Amino acid sequence: MEISKRDGTGSRQRSFKDIVLRNGTVIGVFQGSRGQNPDFDIIVKYQEKGKQVRTPKHLHWAIDLIIKKEHQPELTKQFIRFLLNMWDLVKPFSSKEEQQRCELKFSGFENLEKYGPLDKYGEYSVEFIAKIMELIMIQEKTGNDKAFMFKGVLESILFDKDIFSIVASAGFNGSH
Repeated sequence: MEISKRDGTGSRQRSFKDIVLRNGTVIGVFQGSRGQNPDFDIIVKYQEKGKQVRTPKHLHWAIDLIIKKEHQPELTKQFIRFLLNMWDLVKPFSSKEEQQRCELKFSGFENLEKYGPLDKYGEYSVEFIAKIMELIMIQEKTGNDKAFMFKGVLESILFDKDIFSIVASAGFNGSH
């Protein structure tokens, strides 16, 4: 399944990379044009079975993690620590070839299996959150070497900040 989106002219643009999740959701990676390295920039969209193409927002996954944390606080905190560690390890794209391959190095099943019980809570699976987050981390780091918002939202949830602080820090859309 290929994802397409409308570009600025009303034409359809096809994703150059599709990542199909176990539940059939497709994450599409498109050419972007922003930031310090616009040639390496990406735009991330996703489509769940039977639904329209959507753009992931920081607020969506932040709320989902809060819901998971209400039900499984320790496992969710472990998952957030995993995501923060991923943030430290993820590197921006350094070439066009690397961007086009768009290999996800940290969000594979073997790294996520232990967090599977969290799938019972919230809207999104752990697989979806981890893959979307890895892509957005790459996107943020490719576009701005001083990117900070993503990490700040995760830390706010991990360290039990009040809901207003979390929502305010996640209020930016997190992608194009």
